Amino acid sequence: MSTLNITLKKSKLIMAAVAIAFTGTVAILLHLRALRVQVYSPEDSVRLVPENALMAVFVTPNPSALYYLRQFGNQQSRYHINQFLSSLKRQSLAGTSLNFDRDIKPWLGGILVSVLPSETSEDADLLMILAIQNQRRANQFINRLNAEVGGSGQPPQYRGFTIYEYGEESGKIYHIARVDDRLLVAASPEPIQKAIDTSFGEPNLAELWKGINAAETANQATTDISYPLSAAPFPTESHMVPMPLITIFVADYNLFLDKLSEFSDSSWESWSRVSKLAPIKSAMVSLGVEPTGFRMRGIMQQRRSPTPVNSSPQVGQILSRFPSETVAMVNSQGINALWLKLVDQSQIDPSIQDMVKQIRYGLAAIELDADEEVFGWMDGEFALAAIASEKGILAPLGLGGALVLETSNQAIAQNTLDQLDEIIAQSNPPVNVEQRTIEGIEVTEWNDPQQGTLFGHGWLTPNLLFVAFGGPVVEAMTQVPNPSLTETTRFQKITKSLPEPLHSYVYLDMENLLSWATSYLLAAPAVALPRRTISLLNSVQGVGISTTQPTDDHIAIEVLLTLKPRRY
Repeated sequence: MSTLNITLKKSKLIMAAVAIAFTGTVAILLHLRALRVQVYSPEDSVRLVPENALMAVFVTPNPSALYYLRQFGNQQSRYHINQFLSSLKRQSLAGTSLNFDRDIKPWLGGILVSVLPSETSEDADLLMILAIQNQRRANQFINRLNAEVGGSGQPPQYRGFTIYEYGEESGKIYHIARVDDRLLVAASPEPIQKAIDTSFGEPNLAELWKGINAAETANQATTDISYPLSAAPFPTESHMVPMPLITIFVADYNLFLDKLSEFSDSSWESWSRVSKLAPIKSAMVSLGVEPTGFRMRGIMQQRRSPTPVNSSPQVGQILSRFPSETVAMVNSQGINALWLKLVDQSQIDPSIQDMVKQIRYGLAAIELDADEEVFGWMDGEFALAAIASEKGILAPLGLGGALVLETSNQAIAQNTLDQLDEIIAQSNPPVNVEQRTIEGIEVTEWNDPQQGTLFGHGWLTPNLLFVAFGGPVVEAMTQVPNPSLTETTRFQKITKSLPEPLHSYVYLDMENLLSWATSYLLAAPAVALPRRTISLLNSVQGVGISTTQPTDDHIAIEVLLTLKPRRY
């Protein structure tokens, strides 16, 4: 009789764990809404996860989350989400006689799925830890297994715990053991035995989990958020996010990427190499629901301590230079530091070394030194934005762009711009390089004789450079915006609850971006999106992302997805 193939291959590693953990979450929430029962935290289950686990995914049944979920979206988006969840539920129990609503939901207090390296193969094993909140119903579940599936003789004992082996008519086998108020499920007995060992004192993920949570406590101290929880059916507890649904924990980030690369294709392998540029040791990500939408927080412990924490805001000072028509924004600092990190990593990674060489050779072809004349002077804050406009050259596109850079070396920056201007002036077909003064600011423009201004650049202050695409955007960037992006209601709604001090920042006005895409990008049949995707996107108002540094060796990422109020 063959064993149940829960081993993971290719790039399905994460998706399988998340899918199994997420299956039935809404059903659990509905159940616990009626039964005011204990809801377990991830810490209660992670003590049974062996220390060498690649990752762990925990679903927290939170009734308050369901309350707010019902306030969002339209009828179409809710239908598609329910269909997706139903599909996950069917797939996770496929090939078994189990029924989630009948056999599992009545006693379930939470699900943890961990991915463990296998000692018998190059694959990885899944270990599911199901928290029991109703002892009687859990016993009925095991009795049903014995009656409908059937055991295979006298079950073996391991350190005083019985490991049951169950076989399906399809030939699949799975193993179950009960350890106190937890039910452990795996394809083979080995992962269960390892979990039992942790209950006797073998190393587990609990200490690493505590370290991440300590950093999260420091991060929450920088965030001032007011939630009208009095409207929720139940009070909430303190977590990574106020009303959590899913928490993902990765104990060894680089090992995790290495294992995924072994199971996946070359595209994932290339992405994992780039991801390793971040000196991450371990990470925790939590997804939850709140009155305005979804919130995700990630805490990453770094392998080496970066620059000490700065208690004052580090970015955001130049956002007021952008007009209210801005629909997307990336704001951060230190492009030169990112380049130096890439160069440093290239010394030990041949693929990154090739990329660095290509960048250097490409810039050298136009007589620019990448290290000094391009990236070297980009040492301050910067912001890259997409700005809506239907004027002039931008009429066919509906969108222009602008980059604002802060530098401590205006001389080198201006020399680089002069070289670029000279190259453009000699181009074929010809592009005219012209200077003019707009609102008291000296601007250099690249003008196409047929279309008008393509690009423009100038100095807003002695250390603040702007480069803009499209004549209308060039003119907008030279003026003091009234109102500015930061003064708009939609910007404030999306960003007001993100923490400070900021290190990096992303803002997306999804309503206006989707309106632009519908009118321009998606107007072509070749790039049409499925109706399901459009209905889901139509439920989103905006996206805000920020990064902070709560302690010297931790980086925090926060994502806020604001949703439109429910439409029937």
